[in-house]
Amino acid sequence: MNRSFILGLIVLALCACSTTQPKQPQNKDAHYYLQQGEIAFEKEHYPEAIEHWQKVRDSFTSPELTALAELKIADAQFNNDQLIEAIAAYEDFLKQHPGHSQTSSILFRLGNAHYKQILDEDRDQTATRNALATFEQVQANYPESVDPAKLTELILNCRDRLAANEKYIGQFYLKTKRYSAAISRLKKISSDYPEYTGLDHVLFSLAQAQRLEGQTEQATATLNQLETNTTDAELRKSATKFRDKYGI
Repeated sequence: MNRSFILGLIVLALCACSTTQPKQPQNKDAHYYLQQGEIAFEKEHYPEAIEHWQKVRDSFTSPELTALAELKIADAQFNNDQLIEAIAAYEDFLKQHPGHSQTSSILFRLGNAHYKQILDEDRDQTATRNALATFEQVQANYPESVDPAKLTELILNCRDRLAANEKYIGQFYLKTKRYSAAISRLKKISSDYPEYTGLDHVLFSLAQAQRLEGQTEQATATLNQLETNTTDAELRKSATKFRDKYGI
């Protein structure tokens, strides 16, 4: 083949390449980052999802898109156990968007974020009170928004933990011979948390505190109430021994 002809073909090919337009990168607007966040969230890559949605939020494309990004960020933080951040995000969202169509579900998620922070009965119960208040708000204002049975269960669990905390404090006062303080705490459980699962033991501790404080009649009445309602055989034996010891 003629050498000049081959050279000509090479030149033409090079010219064609030089005139070809380079591939344009995809336009990475707010909708692009919203989608990328969704993909990351589905894969449980929550920090990555948050990063994408922060770009959507900070783009100020529209109030609706900004609100959507804020809510998605809070959900990702919740799923990633960034509970303090999630609580702050949910609370801020509710303040900034009163009457939002998803208020009931946001409140429920906020309650669950508090609920996941609940500590043992001998520790501070601020998270328990916050969870209970939020769940009761959902129950009062949006009773059909979540499973009523599940919501009731969560509320009772919170109340049970608060009662257990009061029992812990009351029994501590009883052991340290501060009987008046013990009576005050233990009676509060009977009046405020009558459904408490450990109420029988509370009544026995209350009867002990009352008798040791010199309130014999009250102690007798409390023991009568305990023995009428309890099905715990060991607790009955303890109550009988206590009666025999103090002659009541």
